[in-house]
Amino acid sequence: MAIGLGSMMSRTGFFVAVIAMAVFCYRLILREESDLHATHGDSFERFRKAVPRLWPAFSPRIPSSGRQPNWADGLKAEFWYWGIAASVGAFAVTLSFRAFFVILAASILLFRISSSVLEKKS
Repeated sequence: MAIGLGSMMSRTGFFVAVIAMAVFCYRLILREESDLHATHGDSFERFRKAVPRLWPAFSPRIPSSGRQPNWADGLKAEFWYWGIAASVGAFAVTLSFRAFFVILAASILLFRISSSVLEKKS
């Protein structure tokens, strides 16, 4: 995300944005890991040692839990990000702020609705 936004900035802004985002994300990762360790204890510690922190693993590092993924709920949860991409794409094609904000508002509304539906399910 920082590289994408940085590409629209000056050269100095690009490097500042990329470095700031990397530092912010790394600090966030460390904080989340300490919270997970406090909550889950040794099981999280074993998970943390088995799974790379920043790079994806190309093979499974931990045994499967046996649960099946719920792709519909996963896509609904990520709908907000697709809405941002669609609104930026609409603006790039039309140069219309109205198209940008209409699509963005619709994606926020649909995200809120899908979030409430997901909360009621669980």
